[in-house]
Amino acid sequence: MTLTVQEINHWARVLLEAERSCRPVNPISTQLPSLSEADAYQIASARLKLRNQIVTGYKLGYTSEAMRRQMNIGSPNFGVLTNDMFVSNSVLEFDELIHPLVEPEIAVRFQGDLPPLPIYDAELLWAAEPEFMLAIEVCDTRYVSYEFSASDNIADNSSASRYVLGAPFPVTQLSDLADIQVELWISGKLQEEGKSGNAMGNPLTAVAWLANRLRMDNKALKAGDVILTGGLTKGHLVAQGQSVTVKSNRDIPQVMARFV
Repeated sequence: MTLTVQEINHWARVLLEAERSCRPVNPISTQLPSLSEADAYQIASARLKLRNQIVTGYKLGYTSEAMRRQMNIGSPNFGVLTNDMFVSNSVLEFDELIHPLVEPEIAVRFQGDLPPLPIYDAELLWAAEPEFMLAIEVCDTRYVSYEFSASDNIADNSSASRYVLGAPFPVTQLSDLADIQVELWISGKLQEEGKSGNAMGNPLTAVAWLANRLRMDNKALKAGDVILTGGLTKGHLVAQGQSVTVKSNRDIPQVMARFV
């Protein structure tokens, strides 16, 4: 199915209004069962233009088997991060969200542009001087629940909503990234443990997937871009008044968030 420009803009406005009003809508596929991945990315792009915010990077969705099983989605996807999604003081306004879901992640931020290459792998990404941080991604689908198709999720910008970053930690070689243990705590209780290798075997491998996917749209990662490499455990719903902490078994700065 190929949507017209008018249809793409219509669904972009529907999702934007759901986001702004905190009134969720039914998945697009309930009305368009044949919604394609290509059309879904076009809807997400149109909504991004309507939001009129500065792009700060990308988020990867479903890079871990745990998240794919939880959401019954078969392959990774990506969404776009914007400046209004970054939470610098670790305090999130719960009433601005619909049903926030938190995930522990490894974030990557490039200090240089990614060199133009025909294909990327994890090793080649070192040329752009990546730095690494623990992160809390706050997903928030604009649909009535977290039951949707893969194309629905893509159209909704992969449920991108907010993110919180910890301080950078040193990494000297690719293998150091594969076995970082993380813990997700909510209001002082350990919810789940995961490891960095859950993101496609290595967070930089996940970023290489993104770099290759962006080339299909004639886009490239650049200096300053933040990439959330995907949830390392299942996502967990949070309530107003709760706090979230992501810790590691290594000497890595933890990251915290509070929902007020």
